[in-house]
Parts: sequence; structure tokens; C-alpha cells
Amino acid sequence: MKPLAAIQPQLPLPSDRQSGLYTISGPHAAGTPLLQLAAHLALNRTVRILDCGNRGDMYRIAKTLRGLTPDPAAVMSRVLLSRAFTCYQAEALLRNSRDLARTPILVLDLLATFFDESVGTSEIGRLFRDTQDHLKTIAAQNFVIVSVSPPGEATAERAALWNGLTRLSTGFIQLDERSEARDGERVREPPADQLPLF
Repeated sequence: MKPLAAIQPQLPLPSDRQSGLYTISGPHAAGTPLLQLAAHLALNRTVRILDCGNRGDMYRIAKTLRGLTPDPAAVMSRVLLSRAFTCYQAEALLRNSRDLARTPILVLDLLATFFDESVGTSEIGRLFRDTQDHLKTIAAQNFVIVSVSPPGEATAERAALWNGLTRLSTGFIQLDERSEARDGERVREPPADQLPLF
């Protein structure tokens, strides 16, 4: 299955009148299907990518575009990428996006920066509340997709961020490893003779 096909049937088609906040959770924060989606969206409009987990592989977008258009460079100019490496930067990127309108916005691996253990729990909570407020405001005027990794072994405080984001969302999509495999990439299956651990 192509990664984009895993999410496309579950999302409304973005248009100038479409708005809302959709959260996608999957391995590697669903990076592959979202980058493919960015390439498809950029064929007709400007797309903003706010990369919070170093997932914004522009080469992957360019590779997808080579199969979609004879002029991938022109289309790439409509993909605007900004990166955040800390939770402070992630909150600032979203704060500075509050005035956008009718622009598809893809936020890659939003919670990655909020799992920074060097930032205190109360400060993380404050920044995340501000981030949620920004997302609410942005999603009222724009089609927004936020990707996250599953909470896994996160502490209760950090898992609460994941739950808060999913509650805020218009829609939620959970991907598994199989649905995110890249074209031509096989999902590793456990050997048939391997015994279960539990």
C-alpha cells in the first residue's frame, strides 16, 4: 500500500473553504504519508510545513513531485518549510501562523519537542496550552494536519499531551507500520519460528 493511500480516504480533500484540525498518529510520526500529501497539495497551492521532529525531508517531496509534474522545481517553491528544535520554537512557529488563512498546514511530529526532559513539567504544560490555543485559532481558517508518534512509554504527564491533542482534533487517524511503509519497502514480519516472549 502506498503511504498516502493510508490516510487519503480518511481525510476530507483540502480546499479553500475546508478547515479543521486532523491528527495522525503512526510510526515515525506518519512522516512519509504527510510528505507525499504535501507534494500533492503543492500542485495547486502553497503548503506550509512546520517541522517539529526533523521529519521534513524535502528530497522525498521532490522525488514524489517528479512523478506528478514536468516542473517539480516550480511546485517545490510552493512548499514552505519551517523547523523547530525546542518546544519554545514549536510554540513560536504556531503563534506566528495564527494569521494564516486558506492555507494547508502540516505540522510534523509536534510532540517530539515537548518530550524534552530538560524542560519542567509546569513549563511544558504552559507551552502546550498555548500551542493548543494556537492550533484552535489556525484550524478555524485553515486545513491543519498534525502528526504525532504514539505515546509508547511516555510518562503520564507527557501522555496527557497526546490525549489533549487528540481531543482537540476534528478527526483522528491511527496508522500502523504496514500502512506507512514506503513504496517498495517491506514491513518486517517476525520469523515464523520465533517464539513469543509473553
